[in-house]
Amino acid sequence: MNQPTIHGGEVYLLAKQLGRPVETLLDFSASMNPLGPPVSVVRAMHEAVNGCQYYPDRHSEEIRAQLAQKHAISEESILVGNGSAELIHILPKALALRHACILGPTFSEFEHALRLAGVRCTSVNAVSSQRYTPPIEKLHDLLDEWKRVSIRKDRKPGIHHYAVFLCNPNSPTGRRLSLRDLRQIIKRVNQIGCWMIVDEAFMDWCPSYSLIKDLSLCSRLIILRSFTKFFAIPGIRLGYLVGEPAVVGSMKKHLPPWSVNHVAQAAGVEALKDWRFFQRSLRFMQQARAAFIVQLRTIPGVRVMPSQANFVMVELPPGVDSDDIGARLQEQGILVRDCHTFSGVTQSALRLAVKLRRDNHRLVQVLKITLKDVQM
Repeated sequence: MNQPTIHGGEVYLLAKQLGRPVETLLDFSASMNPLGPPVSVVRAMHEAVNGCQYYPDRHSEEIRAQLAQKHAISEESILVGNGSAELIHILPKALALRHACILGPTFSEFEHALRLAGVRCTSVNAVSSQRYTPPIEKLHDLLDEWKRVSIRKDRKPGIHHYAVFLCNPNSPTGRRLSLRDLRQIIKRVNQIGCWMIVDEAFMDWCPSYSLIKDLSLCSRLIILRSFTKFFAIPGIRLGYLVGEPAVVGSMKKHLPPWSVNHVAQAAGVEALKDWRFFQRSLRFMQQARAAFIVQLRTIPGVRVMPSQANFVMVELPPGVDSDDIGARLQEQGILVRDCHTFSGVTQSALRLAVKLRRDNHRLVQVLKITLKDVQM
């Protein structure tokens, strides 16, 4: 039976369990911009409420126009959805997928959506001993196997029903693929004729590595993006994908009408205009992440993974149960993302969002004490 996926950010549930206001919790389990949403976006959402007596623009034309200008692509190459999760769930049926390779350990919603649609899944996982460096060689080995399958004309379904799913930068590991590696994968995908789906939900933190500028290199490349992480607006649900216009047009048929509400569209339009917020957020994250990693490395026995996103993955000392640590931190009003629910994570580990300096300091101090207590 396909089990529901587990995500971070369950602040309302924990607040109810602890009997305390949501505002008193420290949520390191969901990786949002610690600066919060831009003031301009909050203002736009408030103003948009006055238009909620009308149906929203079912084609999200204003956002698509802004995105087309930002990425230098056509509006027909863009599909806006009720969060990128909605778009992930239409992919298997829209692309008629039968077999997918997932580069892991990664976002569990890929596998959840694929299995719900009856798609066979193969995982190619990075390993702890290599600090979760993306397993490019293993992926190429699998693509070689798929290429051999593609030339056997008696085998059905054909390779055009196959897909590679990867997240860059990846969650929960924080690791990023180089453009060289990505372009090599694109080249192989072109050769064998399968699909390549790249989730760039965290790409705003390292925008020069986006594959959107390479969209024309592969007609079977689809890129997912999110407004959630960078603009700290998970509650309104807004994401988009880009791809070849004919593919995007066929995928649009699988979305329900009025998928993206009026307030979300207004927020997205304003967010794309706020270049000052974008630059300030990048500067802040580069400094805050580096300082957070230095602090985390002072915790005895903790192994800190490199990160190019707005979170850091840490492995706990041998013999320490991540479930136990997570529960102890929750009792003190601190949420962390337990990585044991990510398929392919073999060591007890936590994913920790980078937050404001005082919050990061508190987490480090509480985690130090908690680990010391359980190891006594």
